[in-house]
Amino acid sequence: MYIFLVATSILKTFTPYFRKHILNSFESHEFFFLNSLVIFFFGCIYFLYKLVVQPHLFNKLINKVVGLSFLQAFYFIIIAFVTVFSSIVIIHFDKHYNTPLINSLLTKGFATISLILVGMFIYNEKYNHIQLFGIFLTVIGLFLTMSKE
Repeated sequence: MYIFLVATSILKTFTPYFRKHILNSFESHEFFFLNSLVIFFFGCIYFLYKLVVQPHLFNKLINKVVGLSFLQAFYFIIIAFVTVFSSIVIIHFDKHYNTPLINSLLTKGFATISLILVGMFIYNEKYNHIQLFGIFLTVIGLFLTMSKE
């Protein structure tokens, strides 16, 4: 099972460079729309596959969607908005600032740090001194990666 996670992570590592190569032919907004269309197409194919293989899942999904609270639906919309907005920003930076490595490092680094801070302050998670030292090294690594000299 972990081999799929590792393989997916390795493939995702190449995504900024694939995107940068494609952006030589497309503008940022063109790439975003085309990429979204292809993702929608693959999502529909997967949905149809699941519908054929396990038809009861559609009714189960509809029941869950209807059962969402207002706050859950609002969070779902916020997650979708953040996904679209962050994609547009990353594509723009990859196209116009030629920094796919730094963009990738920043998004992964800041996401990790944010996740840890949310865990600590909202969910009261406890970290030992080795984990806190790792967070410190992450912050220093991001700073050094972003520095110009």
